[in-house]
Amino acid sequence: KQWYQRRVAITAGNLGFYKKIDYGYNMRFNICIATIHHSLLLGWGLWNWSHRPHIKKAVWVIVLSTMAVLLELGDFPPIWGVFDAHALWHAATIPITKIWWDFIVEDCVYEYLRYKRKVV
Repeated sequence: KQWYQRRVAITAGNLGFYKKIDYGYNMRFNICIATIHHSLLLGWGLWNWSHRPHIKKAVWVIVLSTMAVLLELGDFPPIWGVFDAHALWHAATIPITKIWWDFIVEDCVYEYLRYKRKVV
């Protein structure tokens, strides 16, 4: 609960200084938050690498989503007049979501079995 309150306070504080949200500021702020998130998740993944065999999926999500962000940041003319950087970014997030979902399911099963061993 405290983490949520801090997050809301930080976001509200950042947005409170601006009447109109600047696109450049918004991108820098989101990249900063994503970098912190990815660093924490990567650290957790490397810390638990030997204990959880499915952790490789979480690390792949970090690597692939970081590469996908490069599509969002790099603006280039549409390929064949249709597929611009933003459209390719959206397309790249589809398999990433599937890998993330598989990781969450496997991690829940792992935690359930670990909890069950402690209880029994």
